[in-house]
Amino acid sequence: MDFKKLKIGYVPYLPDLSQPGDRRRFPYFAKRNNVPFEIADKNKEYDIILLTAPANLSKWLLYKRKYPKTKFMFEMVDSLIFSSNIFNTLFKGIGWFILRKETLLYFNHKKLIIKWLKMADVVLCSSTELKKNIEQWNNNVIVSLDYMENEYRFIKTDFSIKNKLKLVWEGQGAVLPHFLHFKEVFKQLSSFCELHIITNETYPLYGKLINNDVRKILSQLPIETIYHKWDLSNNYKVFGQCDCGIIPLNKNNLFGWHKPGNKLISFWFTGLPTVVSATPAYKELMDKAGEKLYCADSDDWIKKIHEIRNMNAEEKKSLVNKNLSFVKNNFSDACLDVSWTRIFERLISKAI
Repeated sequence: MDFKKLKIGYVPYLPDLSQPGDRRRFPYFAKRNNVPFEIADKNKEYDIILLTAPANLSKWLLYKRKYPKTKFMFEMVDSLIFSSNIFNTLFKGIGWFILRKETLLYFNHKKLIIKWLKMADVVLCSSTELKKNIEQWNNNVIVSLDYMENEYRFIKTDFSIKNKLKLVWEGQGAVLPHFLHFKEVFKQLSSFCELHIITNETYPLYGKLINNDVRKILSQLPIETIYHKWDLSNNYKVFGQCDCGIIPLNKNNLFGWHKPGNKLISFWFTGLPTVVSATPAYKELMDKAGEKLYCADSDDWIKKIHEIRNMNAEEKKSLVNKNLSFVKNNFSDACLDVSWTRIFERLISKAI
């Protein structure tokens, strides 16, 4: 059975498909491989629906009751099952119902997510650790990472260090509070490093009820910090000027600690040596690539940044080329095309 001939509905992260989860996942695969799909309409019957975790999940529960033959892929790329704070328990339960983001009232939103993890025909997640946890509810779980090669390209040509070592981080502003956990690290690095941050000027809190200014967070860091407004068409220029990517995450924040390896892959595609917190996903990727630039504590961070600073240009170039070869061989657009094709084939074979 050719899955391209099936009627596929997609429930997006944003209606205009501009969110990273839309740009870097199924719609991008569909465009590259001429897979027809439409934004899912609750009043139409589909052979397959790809349901993303931030969607109105209770609405699609009602749909499944109406159209029980429709096969569902449930995509949960974030570590939502690890988060159990009051926001997720009350706001995403009661609050989303009040704001009409959910059709039915679930006091605990996590229970609604788990319901979908149990009933989905295929679950897509973003890390081995997350897969192991989801398998307590569903044995048809596939790890699926983002397409990064298209947005992040190799641009480093000069690996010499001029003046201070330029550290760089890029991403969504909601992650920046993790940096405050590393104030002492940045204080010790400040004499020979500067920090470049690429992100939007604000980020939403509490379901977009409040916008937080990222500069208020950056002003608290005890290191020279240069802010760059996120711009997909110009980010590569900042990467080209910097010397080392960093991805610091606070282990006490379970949601952040269990993030997927996408950001590390993206940094390696740009040609940046990268130092990371020793999260399950980052450690797994680095071990596979033969790298040890992950940090278990503050002393590790200081040590690994010094290692990057003390490398000569040829050593850094060799490190970068090895990492670039690894991501091209495992996470290129062509590799992920094969992965997505197998996902659909697996769903179809399960249905037969």
